[in-house]
Amino acid sequence: MSVPTCHPFKAVEFLLARGSLPVLYWLKKDILGVPADRDQKNLGKFGARVRILESQRPDGSWIKDVSAGSSQDERTDLLAETLKNVSRLYDYGCTRDDIQVKKSAWYLFSSQTKEGDFRATSWSEYTPGFHALTLEILCRLGLGKDERVQTGFHWLMLHRQKDGGWAIPCRTISKKEIEKRHLDRAKNSARPFQPDKSKPFSHFITGLVLRALTESPPWRGSRQCRKAAELVLGRFFKDDRYEDRRSAARWEELSYPFWSTNILSSLDALAKAGFGADEPKIGRGLDWLLGQQNSQGFWESRANNAAFEDHLWLTLAVLRVLKRFGLLAL
Repeated sequence: MSVPTCHPFKAVEFLLARGSLPVLYWLKKDILGVPADRDQKNLGKFGARVRILESQRPDGSWIKDVSAGSSQDERTDLLAETLKNVSRLYDYGCTRDDIQVKKSAWYLFSSQTKEGDFRATSWSEYTPGFHALTLEILCRLGLGKDERVQTGFHWLMLHRQKDGGWAIPCRTISKKEIEKRHLDRAKNSARPFQPDKSKPFSHFITGLVLRALTESPPWRGSRQCRKAAELVLGRFFKDDRYEDRRSAARWEELSYPFWSTNILSSLDALAKAGFGADEPKIGRGLDWLLGQQNSQGFWESRANNAAFEDHLWLTLAVLRVLKRFGLLAL
């Protein structure tokens, strides 16, 4: 690995000078290894955290437009917005012991199907990407040993492709079959599309599953996790095999939180899975990532309408990856 010019000290100094309270809290806790008790206490009054908690609905969910009522048709939006806000609350220092976080976790669990998956689609089709994101966040909150979470992981194992990865089931079957189902309203409640497991995995979806697996101590060291990691690593900088986020350019879409599969999110998971920086393909990914640091010392988020705060969080995420790979000596 030939490391491009990178200045981690400059990135740390930038965050210390410009970082918001939660960014500084995690910087001290995860990167610098210094006491952050005062920051954690002050996070209870952090404006963004307070606003999110104040907008929570009685059932533990959130909705984008608080002035609008809810209906069964809005279930998908409610789940997506709830997942987004639970993730942010974790970043803002909330834990599973907070009453409102418990309520939001309960809401997510209430959406789990009898099969064991978390499904976010008005057509009641399998959504392995959303399912994996939900498991990841529940594990981050310390609920990885919960029986319902483990049921969710076992669901993933039953819905793998034959090559050991994952794909969106309805992408593996003919479009004519999908169109026929959707045109026939009477069949909307039919059993979800079953995947053609002989079709290849999607690295976009497998990358999401990999993150959930590496966030769970019982699954992190499993052969299934190792296989998923190898599959994702083998697709670095390549087109996906399916139409969702197909372009190889998607690998370079750096952003935080990790809602997709890109170089940074994948390196983060691979480091947790025990892979080293000396692996050639990881080295190539790290080379590219380090080369993206700008002259001011931070990494810029490429999310749509990214704000300065997004750059701060992204830079923190990069520093975490560098530390996990043993490349950050402070």
